[in-house]
Amino acid sequence: MNAGLRKFALFGVIVVVGLLVATWQVLPRTSNQGYQPEQPIPFSHKLHAGTFKIECRYCHTTAYKSIHAGVPTLSTCMNCHSVVRPDSPWIQKIKSSYAEGKPIEWIRIHELPDHTHFNHKRHLAKGVSCETCHGNVKEMDRVFQAEPLTMGWCLNCHRGFETPRYVRKNVYPENPDGTDPVAPFSCNTCHY
Repeated sequence: MNAGLRKFALFGVIVVVGLLVATWQVLPRTSNQGYQPEQPIPFSHKLHAGTFKIECRYCHTTAYKSIHAGVPTLSTCMNCHSVVRPDSPWIQKIKSSYAEGKPIEWIRIHELPDHTHFNHKRHLAKGVSCETCHGNVKEMDRVFQAEPLTMGWCLNCHRGFETPRYVRKNVYPENPDGTDPVAPFSCNTCHY
């Protein structure tokens, strides 16, 4: 290869690396933290989980045995609401949807990117509480995304840091204090 072609190839590599670095630095580090859409029915977790102390798993039955926590079925709602406040207009809407076999179209709040997978069953089996990721829903009239659920936030939890809100630099492959991580944090742990 002649000197001119090598210089051109080197220049091309430098340009490509520079563009990748620049792109990486300006990519948004987004999170839906604080996202609180209005739902089709004003369901209060504060009332159900807080005041009445209904366990998460009563409604989200698949969280302990599946990858997904799942949205409660209308039959779960009707277990109580066939007798509790059946004349409420909101309960009437649930009752009507149930009778017609049409689900309530809830708006998803906690959503990860498509290239990421999260296994509820695995986390719950290891003792991670629902509140760790979802916040104190027992105090939420209207649920919102309490935590950022970003890659850095998750990794800091896997590393065993007490405050998994901020990404710390230079902690891979070991924790800076020499302790072992509490969960795996290789790429394929969470990414397809």
